[in-house]
Amino acid sequence: MPKPQAIKPSVMFADANQSQQISRLKGQVEELEAEIAELKSSGVSSNEKIELESKIQFLVEELSQTQGVKQIDFKDISRNPLQPRIIFTHAQQQAFAHVLKEEGQLAPVLLIEMSEEVRSQLIEYEQQGLFIAAQPLYDINLPFLMFDGERRLRSGRLAGLSNLNSVILPAKGAIDLLEIQSKAVSTTIHQKKLHDLELAQVLICQCNHRYPYLKDVLTEPLDIELPRALNTALTQLKRRLRRGDQSADLADILAADRAVQKEWIENSGLEEVAQAILDIILSYQQNPSTISRYVLPLLKLPDDLKQAVWDEGLEPAKLRILNQLNAEALDLDDAAAKEVRIGVTQNAIANNWSTQTINEQVKTLLAQHNPAAEAEQPKLPREITALENTDFSALSSAQLRECQQILNRRLKEVKQLLN
Repeated sequence: MPKPQAIKPSVMFADANQSQQISRLKGQVEELEAEIAELKSSGVSSNEKIELESKIQFLVEELSQTQGVKQIDFKDISRNPLQPRIIFTHAQQQAFAHVLKEEGQLAPVLLIEMSEEVRSQLIEYEQQGLFIAAQPLYDINLPFLMFDGERRLRSGRLAGLSNLNSVILPAKGAIDLLEIQSKAVSTTIHQKKLHDLELAQVLICQCNHRYPYLKDVLTEPLDIELPRALNTALTQLKRRLRRGDQSADLADILAADRAVQKEWIENSGLEEVAQAILDIILSYQQNPSTISRYVLPLLKLPDDLKQAVWDEGLEPAKLRILNQLNAEALDLDDAAAKEVRIGVTQNAIANNWSTQTINEQVKTLLAQHNPAAEAEQPKLPREITALENTDFSALSSAQLRECQQILNRRLKEVKQLLN
């Protein structure tokens, strides 16, 4: 398997130590602000809140001395579509807008100058399908790109602010937006702040970043090829494990250090695309099975549901239920099914429906539009699902022939029942 391109050393900004110090101080401010927002939303007024506000003020003064803070108008700042976290629920935005109204903007946002090099990268990554250009607050022609501060960009408008206190990071040398994403994503993932759709897109972006040759050798886009390759690899590993191959046990490798993980991947015997996505997933200490089952499938959501995520932060469990409202299930064409789905989604958001309520609404609609189909199909007998997972390679020739006879006989019965 070809080695991934080496990630460049941190020469993105004029003073790396200064940049790290800015990020550290700002991170401390944001953690304290989040605690204040939580206290305010719970209606608690306490000495703890006063103490937190005092700590924030001290850190903000230190941050201002480290790097000058400027006021930048909202109309001059573009969202960074490659920033790991850009999804916030409406409730989260409103809660933080309340803090901004009462306390003011305590921590500045970090901006990058929108140089021609930055614009070129954004155009290239958009053409590669790593993000959709048609999204709110994104404009490649604006003078500044958000480095960190999406929540302030969204909540500040709700709070009635006209500009944001900002630290502008002076660029020096080559800026790699995907490397910036890579540096930011580890902390965000470990703090469990990413939406599943954000995590899915980050994994695809980072696979493109660390294994750039893949897009040239694959016949389909990464967001199609990588989930498929991961699913195939996990199936192969399960079969090997059932045959007694303990080296195929992912559980033993999840908590291993990176050197051990990389050696395991290289010796896994899996195809190179699967090795690449496994390397990315394990590098962020994520479980490949969980990613395959719950995270990457969100990449196949229709655009209207993805938009509901970007705009309102709709939760993954609700998305999976709403996604059942497709053309086939509703017995409608794509345009009509989309209209039905958008209507339910808008009602769910406006009325803050629970997952259970959405599920009930979806079941009702499916029954109304397609009464011929049962609203809920009965589960297959356990014997059938067990057969689906049977590893026939472990059987002898005599056993295989006997199995073939049984299956042929039962298949004949199934055909008769269907006819």
